Amino acid sequence: MNCSMFKILALGLFVAAGPVIAKSPITVSVDYAGHGFNTPTELVPDGQPVNLSVLTGKGTFGKSSIAITVEFIFDENVIGNCPDGYNIPFAILDIDSHLWAFTTTAADNSQVFGFFNTGWMCLTTDMIHYVGEASGIYFGGSGRYEGATGDWVSTFEGTNLDPTIGFRSMTGEISGTLYLP
Repeated sequence: MNCSMFKILALGLFVAAGPVIAKSPITVSVDYAGHGFNTPTELVPDGQPVNLSVLTGKGTFGKSSIAITVEFIFDENVIGNCPDGYNIPFAILDIDSHLWAFTTTAADNSQVFGFFNTGWMCLTTDMIHYVGEASGIYFGGSGRYEGATGDWVSTFEGTNLDPTIGFRSMTGEISGTLYLP
């Protein structure tokens, strides 16, 4: 079995078993705001680099910091998700053997980790404003979130401010369910 299939199978089994062996579920609700920028890395050389977003959250994890990595790829198949006025469609890059990640760090420095490879983003014609959605799983953490599992979805929006480095604003919310061992 190749490495990527093994990783996907292991993650699937762990997530499926999580609710059975875990404590009561925790409903996740987090509002966040912050900024992001492009890195010099592209997993697919198409002019759309990997992005790093640095955010501050409030909600289930208290006052928290959130860091997210992701790369988007132009994809007309997601145009149906785009609201009026947002007509440039992108999908989250989904390639074998790679999952995008985020870390949420709570005030006590406990962390919860999330992974994903599905979602979309739509931009206005002038490429200044954007909206989107991503979803994935919680898979581990540190401190009080060690061994966490669950699922999440995030909706987001923002404004591209400096196209030379992809500097942008970002706000959004995360909802989902977290299970602790």
